[in-house]
Amino acid sequence: MQLSDWINVVLCVLSFLLAAISVVTVVITLKQNHKMIQNSTRPYIVAMAQLTNFQEPTFYLVLKNFGASGATIQEMSSSIALNEVSYREEMTPFNNIEGTFLAPGQKITSSLYAKKFKEKGIREFTIHLRYTDGLKTYDEDYPINYKAYIENVCTRASTQDKELRTISYALQDLVEKEF
Repeated sequence: MQLSDWINVVLCVLSFLLAAISVVTVVITLKQNHKMIQNSTRPYIVAMAQLTNFQEPTFYLVLKNFGASGATIQEMSSSIALNEVSYREEMTPFNNIEGTFLAPGQKITSSLYAKKFKEKGIREFTIHLRYTDGLKTYDEDYPINYKAYIENVCTRASTQDKELRTISYALQDLVEKEF
């Protein structure tokens, strides 16, 4: 073989290697783009807590879809018996939540009796959610630290009449929620 033949063989091999590397790079990029698109358009149903304080602290358990698509809740469980911290022990918050569809931005809220957490010595608990968007199923655990919410100090302006004070507290609470 002549020198020009060797040069052509080397160039062919290099061209093949460059094409193979390009194909692998494109495949990896496409997979990453697909994963990013899925993550940006998927549902994100979150269990979280909120606190209001009108006349007495009220602790809320909230399920909210922060994602860009809707999802159906398949299962919800708690590490504590939610009926024991409910305002009515015969009613368990979110007891019949399975099969509920949450649209993007939609939330469902249930009040829990803050005094019962203290009475029972509950400092924290975990909510487990399993939900689906019809294509994929997601399993998430959300730790809720009750003490982190209830032991925060919030000052309140007072009024002479209890009714006005309640209204005042409610309006202040709404302003605080906007921060």
